Amino acid sequence: MRHKKLAGLAVGLLLVVGGLSGCNSNKQSQDQHSSSSKISNASKTDMQNSSTSSTRSSSQSTQSSAQSSSATSNQSSTNSNSGNSNQSATSSSRIDSLNHELTQKLGNVTLPTSDGLTTHNGKLNIRYSGNQANYRILYSVGNQALDLNATQTTKQTPYASFQKKTYDSATAAASAVDYTKPSQNKGLPKVKLSSKITGYENAGGGQNYILWNEGNWSLAVHGSVVNHTDPKSTAVQTIKLLDSHTLPAPNNYGAIKFNVHAAKDHLRDQTISWQDGQTVYTLQGTDIRTAIAMAASVK
Repeated sequence: MRHKKLAGLAVGLLLVVGGLSGCNSNKQSQDQHSSSSKISNASKTDMQNSSTSSTRSSSQSTQSSAQSSSATSNQSSTNSNSGNSNQSATSSSRIDSLNHELTQKLGNVTLPTSDGLTTHNGKLNIRYSGNQANYRILYSVGNQALDLNATQTTKQTPYASFQKKTYDSATAAASAVDYTKPSQNKGLPKVKLSSKITGYENAGGGQNYILWNEGNWSLAVHGSVVNHTDPKSTAVQTIKLLDSHTLPAPNNYGAIKFNVHAAKDHLRDQTISWQDGQTVYTLQGTDIRTAIAMAASVK
């Protein structure tokens, strides 16, 4: 009987040991599974972080490239604007410097503040004659910038001139301006020049003129049948230029005389003159655009 109890006790102990072993085995399996799961999750996290880092790096690279391109573009634009500014500054500083010398010689006088040129090289030259009441200034471009009234300027062909002449009375000054009253054009054939301006054609003897008035200004453009020059297109061009350039207000009259067939050395071909009381100012040039630009800058 005692042997049976001992046998039963042994069997029980074996069962307990077996159970504990099974529990330990299950626990190790669970721990291994948990560890494997953690490693897997950690791997996923590392991959996500790597992907995010790669995306950020790509974005930063693209942004850096765009900023570099923008900076290059801005620098190019700046350089271009700088070139234009330098060219304009060269022209402005040259005529400003010469005008300053003229006022030292002539006193506080009225002068063009623009040289009227489309290409500037800093080689504008000026020679003048006269006094504060009556003077004439000649503008030319040479191979080098010369002193005011330098002897070498007499060998240069002027492209423009500006003159001031003072008369004994305003009536005498008005008579010196070749002004045409609107009433003098009545009866002539009409020519449409713009939506607001109608001109008049006066032709005869191989000559052809287009005439019109704007404010206190009378305007005339001359063409020639012999030279096959039609004044209408030049008249239309003149109106467009005057729309973008404001000429001095005459007191009391102003006159513009342009020629289609102009010579490079004939200043009289393009003439703008206006009265200011007892004074008459006259701007003459070889080119219509230059003459208008210079006259508009007179101060």
